[in-house]
Amino acid sequence: MSTSSAPASTLTDGERLTTAEAAVQAALPNAPIWKGMTFKGSVVDGSEICVDRTWAPGGGPEKIGGNAGYIVVRFPAVTLGKPQDGTCGGYASADVRGPSKVEVPAAVANDPGLLVRTTFGDKWPLTVPYVVAHCEGIAVAGRNLKVATFDAPDGKTYAANGTAKDHGGYLDIDPIWAPHPDVSGLKVDISPVIDAALALCD
Repeated sequence: MSTSSAPASTLTDGERLTTAEAAVQAALPNAPIWKGMTFKGSVVDGSEICVDRTWAPGGGPEKIGGNAGYIVVRFPAVTLGKPQDGTCGGYASADVRGPSKVEVPAAVANDPGLLVRTTFGDKWPLTVPYVVAHCEGIAVAGRNLKVATFDAPDGKTYAANGTAKDHGGYLDIDPIWAPHPDVSGLKVDISPVIDAALALCD
């Protein structure tokens, strides 16, 4: 595995997830009991990635597989915490940790389209802490449509709805759309932030 010369603070959420999962895997002793274990990271905030560890079917001390606890990895130094019982869902839940403050640049702090993670709580569907939403009305083949977009902290503009994706040439939202914490292969419901963006057209 190659290591980047760039500081970890410049990594995207996806790169931090990959780095954290690899670090947790690398920290395991080389013993048969750990064979087949899987690692699934989730974004807690801008400085923490939580990695769930799962025994392979039939693995672990009880030979029943399943949850093997979690480890929190802190950035930018890629520091591993001690293994904990339970799952990342329990660690990252709002009632346990409370919402962390989101730092918003002054240039967008008063923008009417500003959407912040702390406002939406556990319904926040993105991996970035905030976006600036925009909505523009367009006419296509005699139909009035709404193009909703999100400006992310990295300066990239993503298509928030299908109209923006089909008619605006914007980036696909998938890279900043959070995976569902409990259902593999699914994403968190994104409709609350799309609705907020579309409301800007009204």
